[in-house]
Amino acid sequence: MFVPTFRPRRGSRAVAGAFVFLAAALSCALLAAADNPTPFTKESISRGKTVYLQNCQDCHGEDGRAQGSAIAVAPDLTRPEVWKYGQTDDNIFSDIRNGAGDNMPPFGPIGVGLKDAQIWDLVNFIRSIGPENQRPPLR
Repeated sequence: MFVPTFRPRRGSRAVAGAFVFLAAALSCALLAAADNPTPFTKESISRGKTVYLQNCQDCHGEDGRAQGSAIAVAPDLTRPEVWKYGQTDDNIFSDIRNGAGDNMPPFGPIGVGLKDAQIWDLVNFIRSIGPENQRPPLR
C-alpha cells in the first residue's frame, strides 16, 4: 500500500488536510480489499448452497428467511437491510469467517474450519437469495 510522506506546515489547515488525504487513501484501500475474488457464477452459487445447507440452515432456515429457528436468533438472509454487521461481500465474508455478535459463531479456521474459497462461495449463494437488484451480474 502506498503511504505518502507528508510534512504538515504549522496550523490546523495543514493537519486537517493531511487527515482528509490519509482517510481517503485508507478508504480506497479498504474498498479494494472488499472485492469478492470468486466470480458470481452458477457453479459458485451451487457450491455455496451445499455449504449453506450443511452449516447454516439450522439457524437461517433452508430458504435463508430464518423463520422458526429454535437454535438462535438469526437474521433473514434475503433482507440485507436488516443485517447489523454490514452488507458488502467483505462484511458477509468476515461475519461468516470470524463470527458476528453473540449468536453468530465463527465458521473459518477458529470455528468449523471452512476454507476461504468455501466462504466466498457461500457469500455468492447468500447474494443469490437476496434482492435481485442487489445481486452482481451472473457470469
